[in-house]
Amino acid sequence: MAKAESYNDLIFQLGDLARDRLAGKPNCPRTMDRVYRAEQALGARQDELAALEQQMNDEDASWQDYLAQYEERRAVQAEIVKKWKKAVDAVEGQIKTIRKTLTSRRADLRYAQHAIKKMEAKHADLELTSQDEAKLATSRDNMKKNRLQTMRLTREVEELERQVELALTPKPGQPGAPGLVAHKRMLDMEDKMTARKEALDQALADLDAAIAQKEDEVKAADEYLEQALFLLGEDVYAQRIADAQLAPFYPRLDRAQ
Repeated sequence: MAKAESYNDLIFQLGDLARDRLAGKPNCPRTMDRVYRAEQALGARQDELAALEQQMNDEDASWQDYLAQYEERRAVQAEIVKKWKKAVDAVEGQIKTIRKTLTSRRADLRYAQHAIKKMEAKHADLELTSQDEAKLATSRDNMKKNRLQTMRLTREVEELERQVELALTPKPGQPGAPGLVAHKRMLDMEDKMTARKEALDQALADLDAAIAQKEDEVKAADEYLEQALFLLGEDVYAQRIADAQLAPFYPRLDRAQ
């Protein structure tokens, strides 16, 4: 015994076919307008998703180009450093601890700057949504404390950078001066590369979150389109619109469960 056809499946198939058969025709049901709007919304979300994905690909391609150039420029300086290795090692031994502290303080500073941005955004929302003066005052105090901490870290980083700069700036007639200059250039390049990589990681994380949200929007828009096609199918079935390809669905729907 043949299995009974599903009413819902047939209605959806009818609506999907009716979208192509009846669009723009005089006997087109009013529910077709809902399908048009749903298609436009889905198309817009899909275009936005594609743009975000392309932006992520562009960011990665740009980073790969930059990294290749960085390695090439660094190799040139490394050859010079190798030639004057003893002089460079002597100075590097003096500033190793300072550079380690500098790396740590720079990380602290980046964290503090990011925290301030989050606190400022949160405070702005609080001003719009809360009338609690105690909460607002606490929020302002916290921002003030973090700004002071950031200022102190900024000054500390600048002082450490000055010390490294002085140590790596050759004095007149100092042996191994070309090696020191090349070593300083390498350190500067590494610092810029690290900062760019951190900025890239944050940008990619933001894009990843935006893509995930947009994928949810695309899914919702697709579901809305399916609903619109289902309603169109019900409308066509109710009116039993005369059409050579649509008409065979009507007796099947009469028998469907």
